[in-house]
Amino acid sequence: MQWAVTIWYIKNESRRKQSNILCSPILTHSTMTPTSRLCQSNIFKKHSELLSRDARVILSYERARAVGLAYGITLHDTLDLTQKFWDMHIDPIMVLDGAASTLLTIQYNLVAGTLAQYAATTRPDLVSLVEDILRWDVIGQFCLTELGRGLDIFRMKTSATLLPTGEFDLHTPLPSDAKFMPPTVPVKGLPCVAIVFAQLYVNGECRGPRPFLVSMNDGYHMCNGVTSKLLPPRGGSTPINHALTSFNHVRLPPSALLGDLDKSNRMHRDFMHSIWRVAVGSLALGSIAIPDLQMASYIAARYFQRRHVTDVHGNPVPIISYRTQQLPLLHAIAQAFVLRALYKMAIKQFMDKNLDVRVRHGVAACCKAVMVQHAQFANFALSERLGAQGLFEYNWLSKIYSEMRGVSIAEGDILALSMRLVADTLAQAYTLPLSTHPDGPLALHETSLFVEAIEMVSSQSDFTQGFMQYVQPRCQLMVESMGHRMAHDAAVDQGVSRCLVDLYLVNAIKTDSAWYVERNIFTRQTIMRMEDAALSAALPLLDELLAAMEIEPYISSPIISDEHWEKFSKTLPVYSSPQAEVSVQPTLMPARL
Repeated sequence: MQWAVTIWYIKNESRRKQSNILCSPILTHSTMTPTSRLCQSNIFKKHSELLSRDARVILSYERARAVGLAYGITLHDTLDLTQKFWDMHIDPIMVLDGAASTLLTIQYNLVAGTLAQYAATTRPDLVSLVEDILRWDVIGQFCLTELGRGLDIFRMKTSATLLPTGEFDLHTPLPSDAKFMPPTVPVKGLPCVAIVFAQLYVNGECRGPRPFLVSMNDGYHMCNGVTSKLLPPRGGSTPINHALTSFNHVRLPPSALLGDLDKSNRMHRDFMHSIWRVAVGSLALGSIAIPDLQMASYIAARYFQRRHVTDVHGNPVPIISYRTQQLPLLHAIAQAFVLRALYKMAIKQFMDKNLDVRVRHGVAACCKAVMVQHAQFANFALSERLGAQGLFEYNWLSKIYSEMRGVSIAEGDILALSMRLVADTLAQAYTLPLSTHPDGPLALHETSLFVEAIEMVSSQSDFTQGFMQYVQPRCQLMVESMGHRMAHDAAVDQGVSRCLVDLYLVNAIKTDSAWYVERNIFTRQTIMRMEDAALSAALPLLDELLAAMEIEPYISSPIISDEHWEKFSKTLPVYSSPQAEVSVQPTLMPARL
């Protein structure tokens, strides 16, 4: 194995030396995005953290609508998943308001995307509704999970019973069966509809979960039989009107059922097909990590350049001079560039209809796992290095850390996705696309983890018990290793700069350095030297790399410059004593014990 890595390294060095991109950033962004001007408008310049919860929620709806209309997403875009659809999710404006990005992805992906599938085939009558949703004349929600069921949602308790009239009776049997999270409370005077999943009962027989189109409210009042309980805001993130939604024998017309009444012989597979937009969301939502990394690294870099301390010689030096600041910063920047290459590759594979749909979903799961992993580590590390400034919402890092926690759960919990993917891989149900650099260290690491897992479960008398005991706790690590390898392959194949690829590689190695040391591939000192060399090559390009991300117009953090801080400080409430000619401090009385 050590010889394989050595040969890979020699080949890779030869390829790089023949390349003209040794350490120049690749400009992958267009000069103007559909939101380049929008991010400078009053709707996004407003300091939402100073508003009430209700005002912030309304502002988030307005921002979501503004972004959606700026992109001009059409039924064709959401049905066929055009490049415009994917680009919207990596637009930096998605980071500026986590609630708005949540509403946007629900509206365009889960709701419009699901309805568009029917509108284009069996239900042309839904075309006008889809267009209303895309124009934000109607708010759309997606009611799938229940308070008492998340990963086992196939066994949902919400029921829809076919009546002799052809109508359906939609009902929530118990409080634990209420739909959990979708923001269904009335807002902005806009009517709201939802795709509600419920067990279909025909003549007393359960025919499995089916989607129903249900009117929730008219923008002012809830519809008859529908109850929405507003949940408290999530901690640390932009508030949204998340709710518990229940139904008390709501009568639905026959047209509410999306699909048919027929009993299926493959109930679970049909259910997974009906919620396939969740897999789209896994990849699309996970990609928000890219502008997340861009924003976090830009804010940190400018603060590190601006903030000075006194060195041992008594001279002021910027804190960017220290390796403690340079390492997490340059790693985050490298990940932003590499993950963009991964996203491009993943979209191509996800859209390849020649691939098994489970393979396409597996690619999305790997991407989401590694994207969230990198973003969260960077947000935490860089926030800490901002000192007390890293704690404040106006500097973004603490807030986007909380927003990404939501992303890690939404549209497929990463741990659950990982367990399913690893179990399927070990059972040889399908195989994800192979590495384009199979002799590379990350590919060897990935392969070894799966070989170890097979050996562990094979040595047990009970495969399931062996899997749960030894493999399940490592599933996310294994899927992240697949994501690291995919990202590195994509970056190398697409010609991302050498110093950035090297930084990404060494960071991926460090996530499980013990494996490489155990296999005598690298020593700890070698890994440190590799990291130092890559960092030394990238650091002189810092300003060029920051400019290449084209993130600056979206940055509102006041700590990036003295001018920004001075302007921000003038907006703060001031508490001061009346003006006096002579300022005299009062005499403090000593405390008596």
